[in-house]
Order: sequence, then C-alpha cells, then structure tokens
Amino acid sequence: MTAKFALAFILLGVVGLWQCAQPPTTVISPQEGKAKKLIYYGWGSPDTLYVRDHWREMEEMPFDGVGIVVPVDRRAWEQGKRDTGNQLGWKIMGKKPFRVENFRAATEDLKAAKWRRFTDNFLPVYLSAAQSTIGLNWFDDARWRIVANNFGVLARIAAEAGVKGLLFDPEDYKYALFNYPAQQRQLDRPFEAYSDMAKRRGAEVMAAIAAAMARPVILSLYSYSTPLGHVQRGTPLHKSTYGLLPAFYDGLLEAMPAGGKLVDGFEHAYAYKERKQFVEGHKRIEAARALSAVPDQYREKVEAGFGLWIDYKKNPNYFTPQEFQRAVTSALEISDGYVWIYSEHVGFFPPSRVEPPHLKAIAAAREANR
Repeated sequence: MTAKFALAFILLGVVGLWQCAQPPTTVISPQEGKAKKLIYYGWGSPDTLYVRDHWREMEEMPFDGVGIVVPVDRRAWEQGKRDTGNQLGWKIMGKKPFRVENFRAATEDLKAAKWRRFTDNFLPVYLSAAQSTIGLNWFDDARWRIVANNFGVLARIAAEAGVKGLLFDPEDYKYALFNYPAQQRQLDRPFEAYSDMAKRRGAEVMAAIAAAMARPVILSLYSYSTPLGHVQRGTPLHKSTYGLLPAFYDGLLEAMPAGGKLVDGFEHAYAYKERKQFVEGHKRIEAARALSAVPDQYREKVEAGFGLWIDYKKNPNYFTPQEFQRAVTSALEISDGYVWIYSEHVGFFPPSRVEPPHLKAIAAAREANR
C-alpha cells in the first residue's frame, strides 16, 4: 500500500468512527430510503490495467464506483499512448467496427477486481466527438449499423466484467450531432424527419446494449434537462444546440428493457453549494418530461442525479471542505440514486493534489447517506 493510500485509509477510518457518534441523518428525497451511490468520473479516471493492479487501494477512496477507461490498442497504451484517440469510449461513434474478441484482455482486467464496495462502475462513451463522430449522418443506415455494433461490444465488455452500466457524455466536442441546424446543412430534411430518425437510432443503440445487459443503467452527464433550459430561455427546440437529444433518448427509453434506467447526471450542478439549488435541479429534470414524446417511459425510467466539480474551473479552492461536504450531502439526499464527482486538477486514482480535509468531507457526506 502506498503512503498516499495509507493516509487515505487512516482518514476514512477516522471518519467512520466520527459518523458512528453522530445522530442519524434524515434523508429527504424523491426516493427516500433508497441507497445512494457516489461515483467518480473525470480526468483522473483509471484504465482497466490500473483497475487490475490497484482495485484494493481504489476501494479505500470514498466512492461506490468509477468511470473506467478501456484502451483500444493495449500495447500502445502500455507504451504511453494514452490520449483520447486510444480510448474505446471516444471511438464508439466512428467508422471502425469493433469486435468483443479484441478486448478480452481488458475484460479480464476488470474481472480481476473482486469489488466489495465499488459496485457501480461505468464504461464511458462520447456521443459527439469530432475525432470519431464527424461525418456521421442520422440517415446513414450503414454507418449506424457500425455504431450499434460498437455499443453492443462495449455492453458485452461491461456485462462480462460485472460493470453496472455505460456513461454517456453527449457534449458537442467540435461535432454537433444533436444540433439540427448543423445537421441540416449536411442533408436538408425537416426537423420532424430528423427527430424521427434520431429516435430510431436511439432504439437501435439500446437494442444492441440490451442484448448484452438485462437491466442497463445509462448515466448521462446530462440529458433532456439541457435542451429544456434552452427552451425556457426562449430558444425553440429545433434551434437548440441539443435539439435532437430528446428524440435520441426517447428511442433509448422505448427500447430499454424493464428494470433499466437513464440517469440525468445534471452536469449543471457542478458549482452548486446550496440545498435549494439541488431541489430546483430535481424539479427541472422532472419538468424536462415535457420534451419527451414517450412521457410514460420517461416517468418510469428516468432518474435525477447530480454532478459536482470539486476543483471547479480548475480552482481547487472553489469549495471549502465544509462547503463540499454540504454540497455532496445535499446532492445525495435530493438525487434519485446517483451523484458523481468530476475533477481536472484533483486526482483520486492514485491520490494526487486531493487535500485530506476534502477527502474527509467526501467520506462524511457519503456515510451520512448510507
């Protein structure tokens, strides 16, 4: 055990003893009594090889799971090629069809971890990144067959390794897949035709996922709540940056098997410090049902989550330890199940630039929601 992990372990032990002496916390949530899960996903997310070698130390961190990077070229990864061009999550939407046989070693890495606490791990997918998605057209049947195949491969890896679900990042990384005006410049069709096709593609993607995962959990860093914000500010859906996202996610919901769920990770909460902000965020996720053409599926399968950026805009002092503990506690209480912590400067796997008071604050907030 490294010195840094040993320090973390000692801190968590102290926190556990402190929590035992506290009065029980009253949890007020739309799903009161449900176990809440705290996930890490950010620039410091581990890869499958790190998981294989360090899963025991990883579980000393105050989380219930983590986003895990799957290398495409394993040998190149071991030699230092660890940019996004060598990460499967960034390549799923591309032109190259993958095969599950190519990722046996990564699957074995993940299976080597005998998790006791990290029960809710996720494999990430970037839905709209120029390096792979550029040129993808909603009406290109051949290309979408490749995309669906690749989602099926990722889901197979997750299912065989006991990973909880997939993590979707729909952000526009220099390719506007969900922006109707941008897509219309490629192929001039009405917004309604694009929406119908986006819904169909969502259903195809979910069918591929469901073939491998009986109860898939999709943790989306944001979903319907983002275009709803645009609409509420006066931008019509067909002009919204993410105007086609609701239709794509409607397709996911319609094809999602019973017991599956889509978590709106509500990235907009990154800087939230006050409980009332999370309450309003939950209301916004509920209100976003108005953008769905399948509102009954939305009501049944969509859950509210929250994201918190511990070093917000790369400022490690944005949250004091006390503020971050209150924020994480409130987020867990108000969420329907998942809260995720993002970072760019601070790392946890291995610990890097994470101060002991902040680590203790995270542990205390997590324990308060057990």
